[in-house]
Amino acid sequence: MIKRKVIFTFPPEIVEKPISHTLMRDYDLWVNILRAKIEPSSGGKLVLELRGDEDMIEQGIESARQAGAGVTLLEHDVLWDKELCVDCGACISTCPTQALSLDRDNFKLIFDFEKCVACGTCAEVCPVKAITIEF
Repeated sequence: MIKRKVIFTFPPEIVEKPISHTLMRDYDLWVNILRAKIEPSSGGKLVLELRGDEDMIEQGIESARQAGAGVTLLEHDVLWDKELCVDCGACISTCPTQALSLDRDNFKLIFDFEKCVACGTCAEVCPVKAITIEF
């Protein structure tokens, strides 16, 4: 069993399609909704953590694409510019999942993308804008 975090982007014409239900029913996936912002008139985005067999996750993602949803792996949408980062640690205390920490040996920021849920609090407090969230 593996897990993947993905962002589904819904145009208005497919907002009513039960895509997350289809992922669970037809592909036997465990679906955890991490974040959602969907408006029937303008579409929206849904951040999911999918768990299951790798082949079934890939088939489920392809099914969502065929239904008209945009699909992006979340790791590509949480951007951390290590060169821009000054390792000040301002982001650490705001992170609800402890995805950010400081290496006590060299005082460098550590970003664990597996724990990140793209809530955006780190990006809001970063004084040099080294973290950006594409959502």
